[in-house]
Amino acid sequence: MKRNQIIILLLFGIVIFGTLLFSQITYSGKGEVVAVRFLELKDNVNVKDFEKFALEEYNPSFNRVVPGSRNFITKSDRGIAVDSYALIITFDSQIVRNAMIPEQGSSDWLNTIMEENGLWSLWNKLGTYVTEESMSNYNDFVELR
Repeated sequence: MKRNQIIILLLFGIVIFGTLLFSQITYSGKGEVVAVRFLELKDNVNVKDFEKFALEEYNPSFNRVVPGSRNFITKSDRGIAVDSYALIITFDSQIVRNAMIPEQGSSDWLNTIMEENGLWSLWNKLGTYVTEESMSNYNDFVELR
């Protein structure tokens, strides 16, 4: 029953606040958003322990738990920074992202989802592996539509 209530709250938020959000955004609001945090491991972190945490705890726990969003840790296998890590968070649209993570303040229903699913403890545990700067430095990329 709680999941239905959360989904209803999400839809309500999108409908009610969608017009306000839509009028303040650069694009249509319909494009998918990909948020990227390039993760830098702390000096004392064992890479195998971090990858085990990502594979066995973090990624499975965040898999499709938050409606309209995906959240997972990745490792680069090609390109300019092979073997580097990133936290990828995708949102179905700018409207969904803005409802979940407003520029000012926080979203009560997202906090509720995080608490009910024990995700805050995993988020905090991620912080024990990576530098604080890598968690706060990010880019959100919006699909142009």
